[in-house]
Amino acid sequence: MAHASHGGQDSILIVEKDPHIAYLLDYMLSREGFNVISTTSCESALLLMRKMLSPCVVFLDIELSRRHENDFLKCLRGMPGWQSTPVILLTENYGYEHIDPALAAGATDYIVQPFNAAELLVQIQRHKLSP
Repeated sequence: MAHASHGGQDSILIVEKDPHIAYLLDYMLSREGFNVISTTSCESALLLMRKMLSPCVVFLDIELSRRHENDFLKCLRGMPGWQSTPVILLTENYGYEHIDPALAAGATDYIVQPFNAAELLVQIQRHKLSP
């Protein structure tokens, strides 16, 4: 059995289409002591997920989720060990007509951009699974 080289309860997976936002999230959360793993596509996220332990939280760009008709969320929820991993949508100006389908597909919650480190930490603590 192969062991994951990363992941676990001190890690966060970021799936964000904009590399600048991904970098900003990485910077803010790394400073708070998290091991941040980020990618800019759902396809590469799924490849990473097959090799890693479930993180404490996944931050997912809602535009990526919408672009793939929430298939990424459905795949994530179907993967062993990932069924209860909190997935927090990152959204800009999307209304509930975009958020509700993602929540129905398995997202846990959402946060509206622009965000700050304090908001991210509140969301992580609110949804973080007990080890």
